[in-house]
Amino acid sequence: MSKEIKKVKFEQKMELINGTLKKNVYINEELLDWGIDIASYMEAMKMGPKYHHAIKADIQRHFVDSVSEVVGRYVTVKEITEAIKTGWI
Repeated sequence: MSKEIKKVKFEQKMELINGTLKKNVYINEELLDWGIDIASYMEAMKMGPKYHHAIKADIQRHFVDSVSEVVGRYVTVKEITEAIKTGWI
């Protein structure tokens, strides 16, 4: 017997906040409190090309973990990609 997965609303919105354009994620109309420190990211990227993949994978993993926590179940990158298109996760 398969269990029905409850879908929740997923939105990305470009918003101007304090003079800075940001892409925010809303889950069930609640702002996902998640982001990266751009200065730290740029500093890490200076470590060289062999670290780029690891840095991006780490950011992706943290994002998936954050979305999963808010949704209340583990979600995959594939589910997030689909949610960006459909508006539901």
